[in-house]
Order: sequence, then structure tokens, then C-alpha cells
Amino acid sequence: MKDFYELTSRGRALRLRKLALAALERYALDVERVALVSNDMNCIFRVDTSAGQKYILRVCLPQGGHSLKEIRSEMMWLGALRRDTDIGVPQPRVTRDGELVTTVEMAGVPEPRHCAVFGWVPGPDLADRLTLENVFKLGGLAARLHLHATGFDPPGGFSIKTADSVFPFGEPVVLFDERYRQHVPPERREVFQRAVVRVESAIERLYADRRGLRVLHYDLHQWNVKVYRGKLCPFDFEDLMWGYPVQDIAITFYYFQGHEQVLALREAFRRGYTQHSEWPEQVPGQIDTFIAGRGLELANFILQDPNPDWQMEAPAFIERTEGRLRVFLDSH
Repeated sequence: MKDFYELTSRGRALRLRKLALAALERYALDVERVALVSNDMNCIFRVDTSAGQKYILRVCLPQGGHSLKEIRSEMMWLGALRRDTDIGVPQPRVTRDGELVTTVEMAGVPEPRHCAVFGWVPGPDLADRLTLENVFKLGGLAARLHLHATGFDPPGGFSIKTADSVFPFGEPVVLFDERYRQHVPPERREVFQRAVVRVESAIERLYADRRGLRVLHYDLHQWNVKVYRGKLCPFDFEDLMWGYPVQDIAITFYYFQGHEQVLALREAFRRGYTQHSEWPEQVPGQIDTFIAGRGLELANFILQDPNPDWQMEAPAFIERTEGRLRVFLDSH
């Protein structure tokens, strides 16, 4: 059998579809159709039942992915949001045994994969409806998530990471390894090292007083929000972190970079946020510093991800990140 990581993206998805079907046997669902949605990071399938219900099944990444405890914690917070708010988050689905997550092994897939099933969130991605009005709503949505998190009482077993380092997900830091010298030559390395020092300093100041830590979505961007009947519905809560709202906002703003209306988008978001809560940026440039931190996180991730599609994208992504970090360092 051909090695999993030597397969094309389609070939890997076909193997993971078999694994997804095995996972679905553990749920009380009369499955009629399973269709691939995305295989960019996690492998995502749409599940249709004979009763007309729609679900999402997520086959989680093994390397650089999340632990069983962390995925269960994600499902716990989704449950709390559905109970406490009218924010349209996905409904977690449990297995026949009442488990929030199931783990499946299969020949041809080199690692066990954690799988989770969620209710379907309808509508186009916010990325396809990125108007100033909708970004204003996105700011309000972020504020409401942050406000809910202030009163969230974690249940037993709730366990997620804390965003108190430049590379908080726990994967090895390889940006400065000699084996990646072709991607990070000495001049580029010096830029990245200066940026790491700048972000580390901002984190140290932010975390000097840990009161106010709360659960963050930590990946709230325009591809993780649906627009349905004028309402924004967030999904993909996999990257939950303990942290501060200013870090969450920086991640949202990271994905506005390169947009022709980037400043207007940021201002629309700020206006929406402050309709519900005080703007959390403590000092000028704090958000931009954490935007730089997001770039470092992703550069470090893409270098070591075994997915051949990401490996092909790595050179251009690393070069683009260097350019953005140079602008940041020169202007702050």
C-alpha cells in the first residue's frame, strides 16, 4: 500500500473517507451520503442522513493537531455557548456511548485520528460576504464571545492550552533549525528572531497580571464564520486557548492583511466590538505585535507540516511573512 503522505490530496481524502465511515458507525445516524468538504488542514466531510439532517464530521490532524482532552473541551464550550447564548454555534453530537469524540485507526492511515461530529452551519463563508456591515457584526460577535467567556465555569476535564508564548500550540520550534536554512537563510532568520523578541516582550507584559484570562476562539477569521439570514455564525472552535481578547482580535486582523480595505475593515470591527465591550488594546501597536506573532506561528507550522500541498506553499508563505515582519519592525 502506498505511503499516505505520498498520495495526492484526493488520494489522502479517499483513505480518510473510509476512516470517516468507520467513525460514523459509532453514531446513531442513518447516514445516506458522505461528501468531502475540505482537506486543507483537518479533513472535513458533510454528512447527510435519510431524515434530511446535515452534519459535519471532522477528522482531526494527527501531527500539530489537538489532544483528545482539548477536542472534548472544545465540545464542552460549544455546549455552554448553545445553552447560555443565542450565538449560532454548531451543536456537538455524541456517539451512541455518549462520547463527545471518537478515535479511529485504519490500515493505510498512519496515525489514529480523533473524529468529532457537529450540526451543520448553513450559509456562505463570511469571506464571500466581507462587507463593512458584516465586519461590524463580526466585531460584535467577538465581543459577545469574550463576554460569555468571562462567566464561563469550566466543567471537570476541561483542558486547553494557554496563549502565553510565541508558539503556544506545542509543536517544535523549527524556524531557526539549520535543516530549514533554504527557507530561512541568515538575513531572514535575523528578521524572524527580532520579531520573536518583540512578541515575547508583549506577551510578558500582557501576562504579568493573569486576572482576566478567558477562553478564546483563537481562530476567528472570515473562513470560520458563516452568514445566514443576516446573522453571523462562528464555527471551527478547535484552537481554543486561554488568553486575552486582544490576542483573539489580532488573529482576526491577521487575515485582513492584503485586503484593499484593510483599515476600514479594522475600524468596522472595532466599532462593532465597542457596541458590546470596551476595546481591549492596552497600548498602541499591541494588536499589530500579536498579528506579527500569528505570522510567526504559521511560518513555524507550515515548515514542518507533512502535507505535501503545504510543503509546496512553504517557500512563498515564508517569503511573504518576512516581508510583513520587516514592515512591522520598521514601523513599530
